[in-house]
Amino acid sequence: MGAMRECGIGAFRRPAASRCAMFLCVVGLILAAMQVASWARFAKAAENLASPLPVQNSPELRVGLILPIRLESTLVVRDAQKGQLLEARVMQDVPLTEGSKLAMKSVVKGTVLGVTNDSDGAGFNLTVSFTQVESRNQTLTMNTSLRAMASYQAVRTSQTPLTGPDGGTPAGWANTVQIGGDIRYGDGGLVRNGHKQKVGKGVFGGVLVHVQANPSAGCEGPIDGDDHLQALWVFSADACGVYGMKGANIAHAGKSDPIGEITLHFEKNDMKLDAGTAMLLRVVAHP
Repeated sequence: MGAMRECGIGAFRRPAASRCAMFLCVVGLILAAMQVASWARFAKAAENLASPLPVQNSPELRVGLILPIRLESTLVVRDAQKGQLLEARVMQDVPLTEGSKLAMKSVVKGTVLGVTNDSDGAGFNLTVSFTQVESRNQTLTMNTSLRAMASYQAVRTSQTPLTGPDGGTPAGWANTVQIGGDIRYGDGGLVRNGHKQKVGKGVFGGVLVHVQANPSAGCEGPIDGDDHLQALWVFSADACGVYGMKGANIAHAGKSDPIGEITLHFEKNDMKLDAGTAMLLRVVAHP
């Protein structure tokens, strides 16, 4: 304050003027620094608005996790092109770790890796991979195998009550047969396999079950002892292979080398994967 008084009119002696100049210089530097910091904060905020924030503490997709998905568009096998993008939706909330989940309708993205003819020219091999899932502004990468696949019509049948269509019964409450043979006794009810053993429960949009092995079809049960309840949507606990798609089979599931590359074989060159085709993907390794 003394320096400020000495800077007043009528008190402009040389020593005081020197102190005044120094004081004003310091004040100027402080104000300039504050302005630079303010602009830095503004620039950082603008940068955050312009680009997505990095994912913090994103859930990890553990090996063995199953994703029940539905293809969003039809893919005609003979017209498929290498590099063509595929898109699907997760059809049920998928429990992860520590109470987190992948939300129903999360987007799963894949790519056509190649299409080759059989030696006799009659059939096709279609190789694809599904490597990303987008959920709540997070993009998670993965390698997946294909455990089971079913036609749109097989999905519709699995959602039809055992007693036949009933317009008076709320969706999900009726007893239904899962793809693979399990019986789902409505939302909140038990799910029992063909041996009448309890394997899980019905929940909104699907089932939560303990995955079972299907050795004859080539599918494992729990991996590394991880027997958490898994979301299988319209599929049975031991569902494995292809359902309702005559002339199609899984030639390479992607769980062995080449990891994550799924090859489907089609007996005829005019076959297709319809929009609504259901799949059970299983995480097999991290990229």
